[in-house]
Amino acid sequence: MIFRRSVLAVAVVLGAAACSTSTAGQAQPVPTSAAGPQIAVGTMRVTLPLGAEYTEHSQDGLLDGCISEGTVVCEARLLDLRETTSDPNAPFNVPSAKRPFGWYTGTDVPLCITPAAPPGAGAEATGSTLLESGFAPVGPKKAEYGRWQVTCADSAQNSQVRMWWLPTSKILVVQYGAFPGWDAKMDNLLAGATFT
Repeated sequence: MIFRRSVLAVAVVLGAAACSTSTAGQAQPVPTSAAGPQIAVGTMRVTLPLGAEYTEHSQDGLLDGCISEGTVVCEARLLDLRETTSDPNAPFNVPSAKRPFGWYTGTDVPLCITPAAPPGAGAEATGSTLLESGFAPVGPKKAEYGRWQVTCADSAQNSQVRMWWLPTSKILVVQYGAFPGWDAKMDNLLAGATFT
C-alpha cells in the first residue's frame, strides 16, 4: 500500500512539472491531455479548460457564446460578429478600448455580468473606467485589448471586465468578473487559439 502511494505521488509530481512550464510574459497553451473540448467561433478555434462548457446558442439568446464552469453561468463570451457588423441596421457599437463601455456592443444600457449575475439578471452598469489598454495576443494574432473597472447599480456586482477584439476576424472575447484565476485561464485559452 505504501509503495502504491509513493508511485502515485511521484506520478502526480511529474505530471504537474510537465504541465507547468511557462515563459515570462506569455501564457502557454495547456497540453491537450489536460484540456476540455475544442470549439470554433467564426474562424477561431480554442480549447476550453477541462470541465468548461460552451453555449453557442441559447433559447432566449442571453447565453449565446458563453463559457460556463461549475456554478458560473457565463464566465466569458466568445462571439463571431461578422453577421452583426455587416448589417447597417443592427443596433451595434463596435468594441473599442477607446470608450468607457467599449466591451459592450449593444446600444441600450449595459448590464453587469458577474458569476452571481448572469446575462439578463445583472443590475445596470453605472460606470466603466478603463484600467489598461493596448494589444494582446490571441494565438498568432494581436487583438485590441482593454480592462475596465465596472460599477453597478448594485455595488455587490462591481467587477472588472476584460475584452479582446479582432477587427479583421470580427471576433469579440469578453471576460466577466475578472480576477487572477480566471485571467490566467483566459490568457491560456487565447494563447492556444488557431485560425482557419
